[in-house]
Amino acid sequence: MLFFCFVYCFALRNHCLIKNKHPVKLKLKALASRLSIYPELDKGYVMKKQQRVYRSSFLSPLCIILLAPFLYLPAQAGPYTDSAHGNASSGVKRSGAVLDNYSQGNCAHCHEQHASIDGDEPDPYSGDGTASPFALFADNFNTSATTNTYLQSDNFCFYCHTNVASLQSAGLLNRDYAATFGGYTTNSPLGIFEAFNQHSYHNLSDIQDFSTTNFSSFFTSTSNPCSACHNPHTARRNKENPKDPSYTAISKPTDHANLWGNDASERMNAASSNNYMAPYYNNSTTTYEPDGTNLDDGSLTPDYNAFCTECHNTTNTIFSTTLGRNLTKISWYTEGGDTIAAGDKHGKNSATGSSERINPYGAANGWILSCLDCHEPHGSPSSFLIRREVNGSLISAAIRTTETGASSNIKLMCAKCHNNDWQWVHHEADDAIFDPFKCSTCHGGGGFPIPCEGCHAHGTHVVDNDDPSLIRRTF
Repeated sequence: MLFFCFVYCFALRNHCLIKNKHPVKLKLKALASRLSIYPELDKGYVMKKQQRVYRSSFLSPLCIILLAPFLYLPAQAGPYTDSAHGNASSGVKRSGAVLDNYSQGNCAHCHEQHASIDGDEPDPYSGDGTASPFALFADNFNTSATTNTYLQSDNFCFYCHTNVASLQSAGLLNRDYAATFGGYTTNSPLGIFEAFNQHSYHNLSDIQDFSTTNFSSFFTSTSNPCSACHNPHTARRNKENPKDPSYTAISKPTDHANLWGNDASERMNAASSNNYMAPYYNNSTTTYEPDGTNLDDGSLTPDYNAFCTECHNTTNTIFSTTLGRNLTKISWYTEGGDTIAAGDKHGKNSATGSSERINPYGAANGWILSCLDCHEPHGSPSSFLIRREVNGSLISAAIRTTETGASSNIKLMCAKCHNNDWQWVHHEADDAIFDPFKCSTCHGGGGFPIPCEGCHAHGTHVVDNDDPSLIRRTF
């Protein structure tokens, strides 16, 4: 209806005679003020064009009458106004006097239309007369930043998503997953920028290289690496609503236009056929993640496995600049029990034997874990993005592995879900398969303890030296 009104008025506008001096005054200023899109019009700055003079007609006031109801409608911008950035009360609001008249959530807090505000040409300036990619107020990503430590200027998102010197008016607080959903707030990084500058992290340069090649339907060489997992125009404010997955902040790279986890079919309980058990909430044995819910079935947790395996699967080869090698391929959905070709038992492949698990997992087999039960998505003080808190309790020290050149202490994490009496687990339990009198088979000539990751990591298995037909998947 609104479209046809505008078409009608446009036709009326062009039905003019120079000799008649009765102009129809379109109320651009009032319309712009209602939509809060062009604040320069709120100030009375109206673009001046050669004035046309219109024939007086009874249809002129009719046109205004038809349009009047639409001048008082709120702006309709689809999912953006529901997003974390577009929210009218908590959305993006860049500090600075020149932006005072832009409403909270307005596009101009990230994008500068015509590459200028009040006639000034801000950075970035292309220098060759072409537009800067995405019309952002700063460079999107510094491609020379191939490893951390990152600078705030290396990533456009860091300008606001930091706890120090944030451009977001009144600042911004983003804790890590263990704090936001697990409840362990002590020592959490307070910003995304700070999270990426920890010991292990998702390498942004590697993400950009991989996404440019594999997700070219929306990702280009000038895209921001964060947009591989987040659509900035739809991502919602999950930190304020941790129990409500409709406020998810992620979008699958193969479905960038839509949120992931907001539909009931995209939750851990649905994806695992109800074989998911949520870990305990921090310092509790009666409530669960996320955020201390009484529900333990994963119905409030997005299916992070389907999300993460968009990249980390059995097909993709992903080179890690940080580690200097290709990442281990993840087989999370392949079953097969104790065979070399089988998948991980923390995934869909069911455990064999007791695995000496502790609560809430207990003796029953068949549980499927979520990737974020053990890992942080952005960065961690431990190796391999391992969380600071797992299954309701703190990991007492930063995890290091033999690959990092340090003495391994990854057992500190394993003990959060498994019996930590390692001799019992491997040699004395009812289903233990390792002969305690053949130490050198695993421990070498000295019989010294060996790090957990020597046998237990994504994709690992062991073969009995005396009977090669005896195979056991060990993760």
